[in-house]
Amino acid sequence: MGLEITPRPVPTAYLSSELSRSAARAAVAAGELAVVRRGALVPAPTATTRWAKDEERALAMIASAARRLRNGAVFSHASAALLHGLWLWSVPEVPEVTQRSRPNAHGARTLRRHRAELAPEDVTTVSDLRVTTIERTIVDCARRMHPRDALVVADSGMRTLVGANRFRRTHQADAVERLRDRLLALVGQGPGHGRRRARAVIQAADPYSESPMETTLRWVAVSRGLPPPTTQLQVRTRGGTFYADLGWRWRVVLPDGAVTFITVLLEYDGELKYLPGGGLVSSVEESSATVVAEKRREDLVREVPGTVMLRFSRSELDDPAAAFARLLAAVPRNVRADLRPVAELLAGPTRTRR
Repeated sequence: MGLEITPRPVPTAYLSSELSRSAARAAVAAGELAVVRRGALVPAPTATTRWAKDEERALAMIASAARRLRNGAVFSHASAALLHGLWLWSVPEVPEVTQRSRPNAHGARTLRRHRAELAPEDVTTVSDLRVTTIERTIVDCARRMHPRDALVVADSGMRTLVGANRFRRTHQADAVERLRDRLLALVGQGPGHGRRRARAVIQAADPYSESPMETTLRWVAVSRGLPPPTTQLQVRTRGGTFYADLGWRWRVVLPDGAVTFITVLLEYDGELKYLPGGGLVSSVEESSATVVAEKRREDLVREVPGTVMLRFSRSELDDPAAAFARLLAAVPRNVRADLRPVAELLAGPTRTRR
């Protein structure tokens, strides 16, 4: 299943003005506190992986910024996504806030400010901090972020709001579309800048994606013109029913008039999930059993007539054009001939005023 989506805990931040110089130096020297920015300290970091370290630092930056915020500023955009626990393609380097007053240059390197009027229903509280709601955060990110990054946020946000469950997809269909309509209405209420991109991202969002990398795989495909795939596509084999991360089934008419079906399945091959303590397993024995079961599953799926399964790694997703070329080679020729890339999903990020 996908990564857990839960609000992230925020560390306690101390201003250097609250501590004597000698006490602050002693706490840092003892490894009890760490300087996160000039004039602000937080408990010493404990994370061990690169992503966890980046996330821990970003949360510490948010905590320190919160001690100095004025003018009713609310944490928003990527910072709000992080606080809500939504998926992110990359961890924000500096905190982002939205405020009514015009941003000035003060603190621009350590705080990114956006100017907007937030309705009361657009603001909530997470870890005692004022934060934009998940719905508002999805829309803000869809306007500002690269479409790939925004789609990662949107998928996880919608997944959280509807409690997406692959086995209840039919029963949840109406709730998903009502949520999509609310998000599109929220886009329409805001400024025109970034509106077309935001609409494209929200229309492409799918709450049944189960990880940010699955979302990225889907973005590679749909942004370049392939029709939306089915997430968690059911595949029946002689050894049981399995679910692929995403895939398509195409009806193909052969030159002799016969009809056949081609199924193309995509899977994100995350190495971390097979490591003890890193994802799905907790021991070397369990890791070995998981790898064997996964290989057996793949063999059974490949036995299904007309089925192609492609696996992609993180390094491949770092080169979307090459990943798409590999995918396209498995797609029926008539489908390839009708590709129409979606410009709004390929556009770069909107420049943010600081």
